[in-house]
Amino acid sequence: MSSHTTGRGGTAPADRARERAPGGHRRYRAPLALAWSAGAVLLSLCWAAGLLPHPFGDRGAVGTGAVLNAFAPAVGTSFMLALGVIGMVFAAVLARARSRRALRAGAAVGWLTTGVIVLVPLHGTLLTMFGYLPVVLLAGWALPGLPSRYVEVVSEPGSLFLLYCLAGAVLWGMAAQTGTRAQRGACPRCGRRPGWTGADERRCRSEALRTGRIAVAVGVAAALAYPAIRIPWIFGYYPGFSAAEIAQAQGEGALVVGIGLGLAGLGGAVLMLGLVQRWGVRFPFWMVGLAGRQVPVPLAVVPAGIVTVALLAMGKGIVVGWADQLLGGSSVSLVSAPGGHGLLFLVAFPIWGAALAVGTAAYALRRRAECAACGQGLPEEVPVR
Repeated sequence: MSSHTTGRGGTAPADRARERAPGGHRRYRAPLALAWSAGAVLLSLCWAAGLLPHPFGDRGAVGTGAVLNAFAPAVGTSFMLALGVIGMVFAAVLARARSRRALRAGAAVGWLTTGVIVLVPLHGTLLTMFGYLPVVLLAGWALPGLPSRYVEVVSEPGSLFLLYCLAGAVLWGMAAQTGTRAQRGACPRCGRRPGWTGADERRCRSEALRTGRIAVAVGVAAALAYPAIRIPWIFGYYPGFSAAEIAQAQGEGALVVGIGLGLAGLGGAVLMLGLVQRWGVRFPFWMVGLAGRQVPVPLAVVPAGIVTVALLAMGKGIVVGWADQLLGGSSVSLVSAPGGHGLLFLVAFPIWGAALAVGTAAYALRRRAECAACGQGLPEEVPVR
């Protein structure tokens, strides 16, 4: 009998994984989601009592998708309070559940909570914060006031709230994934079901590579929309901008920032190629000290997952800002930004985010090696140097 069939005490590893699936390897995830939800309740109570500044006061932020800012601060406070209370209840269900029904309910609410966090409190400013970081680090010398201004913006209550919500989306997504695997009887570590064979593994990897290539091709095409408009600024060509808009941008230093953001977008498109290229599995030859070594899966998946959330939030933000303008709101949406390329961004960012999500999931599946918990799967196929 194969070494993958039995383990200590004559119990199959897959059966052992199924037995401990309700808790097991990822037992800490539900308590972390519970802690985040409790934190959301505490923050809401502090906002209501005036002990902390709330993040819902900037009406202009609706243009980036800050839906809760379109209402009185009490609405946002109540929403986060309800989200936190519901989250605490169902996170406790996930942490202690043993029946399939309870696990299914907890996992469903977990996925719903993740989606609600992305679609409601998170907005496009999150991507702006990430996009400006490399610009500040590399071009801060050209605009002396930019680094201090960046730190000031990131330290604002609204920015800190965004980072907290990003953590919530990640933690709740992880908890929901654990609950889903548990109610399916799958291994809590790798997600493979009992009876998974080598043929299943090879087919899964082949399909993941094919799907990943399609997703990356679509994502890169969408990602290049922004650099295609900003990088020509290097050569003095400003597509879609009037002479007055160019003069204003030059006076405010916006051209340097725009070029930096365009280069950052181009870098993101190149890095996305690594999800389906050899150098995304082994570090390329020019990376001194790392050349030839395997790329740790979390090093690719974690940043890509965070950027995915930020891109989807930006895509939602553009739609919300556009709708707010149509309804007569006072927010400034990217759709009407100088240059007249708003409708292109309206399409590009959501497509880029969705494609990156699919490509990242396919990369993780393709690089999934033999599981140490259930013993199923095959060793990872690492390309030769």
